[in-house]
Amino acid sequence: CYVFAVLLMTLSCLSIPVAETHHSSCENRGHTKVPRGFSASTRLLDLRGNNFHYIPSNSFPGVAQVVSLHLQRCKIVDVEGGAFSGMKGLIYLYLSENELTSLSPDAFKGLPKLTYLHLEKNRFTSFPKGVFKLVPSLLALHLENNSITKLEPGIMTGAEGLRALYLTGNAIVHVSPRALYQANDLDMLHLGGNKLKEVPTEALSKAGNLRDLRLSGNSIRWIGSNAFKPLGRSLKELYLNNMGLEKVSGLCAALAGLGPGLRSLFLEGNQLEEVPDFHPLTALEVINLADNPLMCDCPLLPLRMWIEKVNLKVRATCANPPELRGRRVKDVHGFKACPGGESLPSAPVVTSKPAKAPKATKPKPMHLSGHRQVKMLKVKSKIRGSPNTKQGAAKKAAESTKRHSMP
Repeated sequence: CYVFAVLLMTLSCLSIPVAETHHSSCENRGHTKVPRGFSASTRLLDLRGNNFHYIPSNSFPGVAQVVSLHLQRCKIVDVEGGAFSGMKGLIYLYLSENELTSLSPDAFKGLPKLTYLHLEKNRFTSFPKGVFKLVPSLLALHLENNSITKLEPGIMTGAEGLRALYLTGNAIVHVSPRALYQANDLDMLHLGGNKLKEVPTEALSKAGNLRDLRLSGNSIRWIGSNAFKPLGRSLKELYLNNMGLEKVSGLCAALAGLGPGLRSLFLEGNQLEEVPDFHPLTALEVINLADNPLMCDCPLLPLRMWIEKVNLKVRATCANPPELRGRRVKDVHGFKACPGGESLPSAPVVTSKPAKAPKATKPKPMHLSGHRQVKMLKVKSKIRGSPNTKQGAAKKAAESTKRHSMP
């Protein structure tokens, strides 16, 4: 009976393969066991939206050429060691939106080419360390939107070649100084939307080749001196937006170690009234200062001077004083009166244009009514009978001739 049931499941899945592109789908079928019997030439196997709960060992025989395996939304709570054995060509594995809380050390045994692993939107409360020793090709690990609270020492063991680590939307309050030990190849680290109170500078010092760091949405009100100095040579993109950042003095010292390598800096949505001097950041291509309560008076002059010199579109608007609220910093000409602002361009002189002469227009006929129209008719009648008209002159001449010809 079991064999017959498995055969029926397999046939129902194989009824919709896309042979031309080597895709096989068994999506949203309500299966409780992983179906088998897929074509050996399958490259993409889509099993998302089923009810597997548990993935036993050797669940995918005969599909060694599968490159991408989709197991999203399958209510999976456990993956047994060796579950993917034999899938030697697998590069993309999607286990997103399941109910995983942990993984066995040999869960990914037999996946020598696994490069992109998606574990986002599960129920992990701690980083699943120790499970990556058997996946030497892993480059990108997605763990967004779990419930991880801290990054402990040694989480990168076995994943020394990892290039991108995505941890956005967890509940991380602490990053151990040795959490990123041996993460020499780490290129992208996304820690936005967590509960950090400070920049994990010591941990970052172990990831000296980091190019993209995102701390957006953490409650970091102040940044210490040289917070990013360990990344001074490598960092290209830095996201510090929507953190409630207030202290400009700390920010000045924090950015001091970055130097000319930084290309993108995002500071929007903070509580900055002043900003540091950006002149040392000579390679900046993108900067966003929107939604900060900037005070547009003389202490902000360095920003205004910098905007004048760079060929960038800088998003920065005044919040105070009230009469300048909403004005672009670049359009405020009052900075010229500040000490050192003499070289700024003056406000453009507005000259009024001479008024144009009104065009000659043909008067429209008047539409009269009532007694005014009657008076006009009487006037016209008198004009017709007056000697100044041709008919009146002819009549007068005829009467005169008649009088002179009478005996």
